[in-house]
Amino acid sequence: MTGPLQLVAAAGLGLGLGIVTGMPLGVVNIAIVDAATAGNKRFAVSLGIGGALADSVHAALAFAGVGHIITQHPEWTRIMAVVAAAMIVGYAVLAWHNRHRKREPGGNGLVTGLVLTLPNPGALAAWVAVAASIWPDISIANALVLGAGVGFGSAAWFYLLATSVAKVRRDHPALRIVPRAALVVLVAIAATGLVRAYYGV
Repeated sequence: MTGPLQLVAAAGLGLGLGIVTGMPLGVVNIAIVDAATAGNKRFAVSLGIGGALADSVHAALAFAGVGHIITQHPEWTRIMAVVAAAMIVGYAVLAWHNRHRKREPGGNGLVTGLVLTLPNPGALAAWVAVAASIWPDISIANALVLGAGVGFGSAAWFYLLATSVAKVRRDHPALRIVPRAALVVLVAIAATGLVRAYYGV
């Protein structure tokens, strides 16, 4: 393929990867569902945009060949894992506290989504593996375009998730379970990330 066609292919591949990789259970998905069921649709959408930006950065770094430099340093990934775990647990506790007191979440949803995802070494490592298997000889320009496509794809999925969950009626029985389940899952994800970073499992 010629240069322009490669750019189009990179954008399309990134868009598809962003949608597909955004769907599995993860921190941002859980946070979006929790915020949307609490009636904070705008915050939930902003969370998704922040998470999508982080996905875009991870993908761009991975496909540009920079991500593996970070993931190959155990001391760096451990520090990142600790930071990520602290952010996730802190968010979970704050979200529980705000919901219990029936308060709107403080802070910026976009920044929150970004910091919940960006320090996660597991997410970056996953993108490094994807990059190595799908397009190992990609150019820097195409890697950046692909990363942007991932961001748009992730944002589209997260927006769909936030708006769909926000439509659930407020008296639905499941909404009583979501806050507790979200807290447990978020803490479990944080703990799993720490174990993987320190013990390589």
